[in-house]
Amino acid sequence: MKRAILFSLIFFLIMGCAASFKEQREMSKPRVSLAMGKIQNNDIHGALIELRKAQRANPDDPEVYYGFALAYWKGGNNEKALDNAERTIALGDNLGLEHPGLKSEAYNLKGIVLSGMGSYEKAIEAFQAALKDELYTTPEYPLHNMASIYLINKQYDKAQAAANQSLDYNPHYAPSWEILGRMFMEQGRDAQAIEALKHALLEFPSYTEAHWEIAQLYVRQGDMARGISHLEEVIRIDEGGPFGIMAQQRLNDLGGAPQKK
Repeated sequence: MKRAILFSLIFFLIMGCAASFKEQREMSKPRVSLAMGKIQNNDIHGALIELRKAQRANPDDPEVYYGFALAYWKGGNNEKALDNAERTIALGDNLGLEHPGLKSEAYNLKGIVLSGMGSYEKAIEAFQAALKDELYTTPEYPLHNMASIYLINKQYDKAQAAANQSLDYNPHYAPSWEILGRMFMEQGRDAQAIEALKHALLEFPSYTEAHWEIAQLYVRQGDMARGISHLEEVIRIDEGGPFGIMAQQRLNDLGGAPQKK
């Protein structure tokens, strides 16, 4: 009899906690959604305000800490970004199938932050951890990020393998085509670089970096008309920006077009 009563108490405690989290989630979820919108609009201060409200409503919601990690990373606070990525990973199972792959998203963000800090080995470990969850829907992201690190370190075989694996998951992912283009470009494999960059531009016609890179290749090959055409596209897309300014200077050097006023 006592054992049955004890079991019942434990059951109700467990169910009570589950219901409590669900109720709290109903309060925190819309706050997180608002915060994510503010992060996309670079309103980091506004995002942090919403996330703190969400945290008070539900301190065990892993999406809250993923939002904090994104906001702090965008705001340049890498240490806080890493701390909150770790908290997301620790609490990630709380949402179950409501947000599959959340822990992998946090691992990917952790890798991006570490890569920006120059901690490449730890970043690779984080990206590899992101790939372990079969429910993660965008493995092309960490694979592309791994390829970027390998390219920085001139590990061309590893860079190509990671980029190709990324494209196996999503052949329409333009950044992986672009990174293949850069890799081939560095190796002097111009024809392959051009083909890869064409793929990148097919998937994302306003890809500034890809237009800039393919322009350099065409100019290097003596195909001035195509090179100038892509430089003009860079100026159109990034007018007043860093790539636009570089493209205008390159055009001036080539004598391809008058400087725009």
